[in-house]
Amino acid sequence: MFNKAPHGKELSEDLRIRIVVLHKDGLGYKRLSNNPKLSTVQNLASKNRCMSAASIALEIAEVEGQLVSAQTIRCTLQQVGLHWRHPRRKPLLKPPYKKGRKQFAEDNLSKSMTYWNHVLWSVKHGGGSIMVWGCVSTAGTGELRFIEGNMDSIMYCTFLKQNMMPSLQKLS
Repeated sequence: MFNKAPHGKELSEDLRIRIVVLHKDGLGYKRLSNNPKLSTVQNLASKNRCMSAASIALEIAEVEGQLVSAQTIRCTLQQVGLHWRHPRRKPLLKPPYKKGRKQFAEDNLSKSMTYWNHVLWSVKHGGGSIMVWGCVSTAGTGELRFIEGNMDSIMYCTFLKQNMMPSLQKLS
């Protein structure tokens, strides 16, 4: 008689033992009912380390139909040994760069589309030991190159001279 849940569903032996242990640890029925499965929370957090506690709570609500708060998720992750960190918030563009981009836009506002059709933009991404360089224009994308090691301004100018021309010929 005591092994049945409210709607006639029988509880598993493992679940009954977990409930008794949690109850002996001082957790009341409200805390027990809002406690999500540790394995579910751990799996969601491990699959995507960038997932916030609030998004994990939403995912659990969708998958298991169990409403839990973000704070409960944080506590559960703490129990499992996954310590959550907030990324440092910083502006994407600092004021001097915003000002420079605005000035560039104002200076080139009167240029015609034929001018912009002949512009080849150099794009680099990364830094440190590996960097990726490429170029784009209205005609398409140029060649993609991987650069190993650190690059100073002289090396970058030499690199552009060697790699910009093949991309320019490809896009012409």
